[in-house]
Amino acid sequence: MTEQPAKASDSEILQILTTEHNNLQAIRSGTIYESAGRTTLYLGAVSSSLVALAFIGQISEMGNAFIVFALILLPSLIFLGVVTFIRVYQTGTEDMVASRGINRIRHYYVEVAPQLEKYFILSSHDDMKGVLANMGVQKQGWWQLFVSTHGLVGVINSILAAVFAGLVSTTFLNVTMALAVAVGIIVFAISELLHFRYQNTAYEASEKNLKVLFPTEINHPTEG
Repeated sequence: MTEQPAKASDSEILQILTTEHNNLQAIRSGTIYESAGRTTLYLGAVSSSLVALAFIGQISEMGNAFIVFALILLPSLIFLGVVTFIRVYQTGTEDMVASRGINRIRHYYVEVAPQLEKYFILSSHDDMKGVLANMGVQKQGWWQLFVSTHGLVGVINSILAAVFAGLVSTTFLNVTMALAVAVGIIVFAISELLHFRYQNTAYEASEKNLKVLFPTEINHPTEG
């Protein structure tokens, strides 16, 4: 006959949750550090590459050497930007999961000690609205994607893709500058739509795997 595990006491439960709270906070610190590091690496690569591109253009007087260098450099930066965007979004999702876990534990604190609720300034709801409330975001909209780290990387990726498309148009298709600009604008819009689509698809997938236990719309038992 299988022996049943002993029930944990209230103090042991609190210790377990405190340990988990600390673990989740450590996860958040790690994701923020990795996100900042990868973004810094990407922006540094873009900055130094553009400086090098400017030097090549000055030396070659915008000749064939500049065109060849740009056609090799820009796709490399776009690839680096895409993988940076994906990984930064993944770390953002990991941070969001950890934040929701912390909110869930905070909800337990409110359940066992309702008198402490008024002293908690952060949300105790484990839905996305509760996480955004802790960040000072009152309304969740599409524009919020632009102020996120992965949103910033996505915009830069789209700009690089637009420049590359314009360069290819003028080099191989011999189009006018106005038409090349129009091609760049179209490519920028398409790139942004693809970035948005990836974010929405990934977000919906993560939401399916996360069960919300304490949504913001439902009040605590101790609330009026």
